[in-house]
Amino acid sequence: MNWVHAITRIATVPVSRKMVAGLFIMALYTILVDKIDSSEIKTLAQASITVFGTTVLGVLLVFRTNTANERWWEGRKLWGQLVNDSRNLAVKVNAFMENHHTYRQEVHRILVAFAFALKDQLRNGVQISQIPGFETSSATPEHVPLYLSELLCDLLKKAKNEGLIDGYEHLQLDVHSRALMDICGGCERIRNSPIPLSYRALIRQALLFGLIALPWELTPDFHIWTIPVVLLASYFFIGLELIAEDIEEPFGIGDDNLPLESYCKTIEHSVAQVLHLPATM
Repeated sequence: MNWVHAITRIATVPVSRKMVAGLFIMALYTILVDKIDSSEIKTLAQASITVFGTTVLGVLLVFRTNTANERWWEGRKLWGQLVNDSRNLAVKVNAFMENHHTYRQEVHRILVAFAFALKDQLRNGVQISQIPGFETSSATPEHVPLYLSELLCDLLKKAKNEGLIDGYEHLQLDVHSRALMDICGGCERIRNSPIPLSYRALIRQALLFGLIALPWELTPDFHIWTIPVVLLASYFFIGLELIAEDIEEPFGIGDDNLPLESYCKTIEHSVAQVLHLPATM
């Protein structure tokens, strides 16, 4: 049955592994609340959660989820643009310099290297010698994607100076070569502009308050059966926060992050196919 299959897939949700401790604590806390006989506290909690839970917490969680998702989706669009511009540049190079194998080979080498360099630059940084096709390079650029972009521009300028392409063709190629650094800048903006700390702190405080108050509201009516209800609510509340935390930095290596390695391989094989070259140089 579909619902059985959906339940069995809960364990495959990447953030579910991070929630075990939190759910265990909430279960113990709910049991403790059920044992406390304080009608005043429970009445106050009921009033608080009615007002707070339907307004402040809902608004904050929506803001948190939407903001994180927008950052993830913008990163995905930028890498999709990188794939498209790499392919378009390869198509035009193949058309304009069909009989110049050396230039086509060098364009392939730089485009593939740029994708891998951008991936590593967005994570922990990279040296040019760590990039496929540049293992023997003695250069020490501080910003490897920028260095590779300069190499591509110099290569296209050289082809123009040698008469392999005319001025119009050079402009057609320059559109895509300039787009590489635009994409790089967009990705770095996402990486270097996290959600403000005050927002994150306020949202987590609101979430904590909501979870603390929830058992007090439910135990007068459900007693020990409050535990599964609280655990279910905690699963989704905590899960939303953990998912947002993962995807707001979309260039990492977690299961919820963008598959940058796959995008790099796509560029490598696509450009090689267009330029009629081996996939690995």
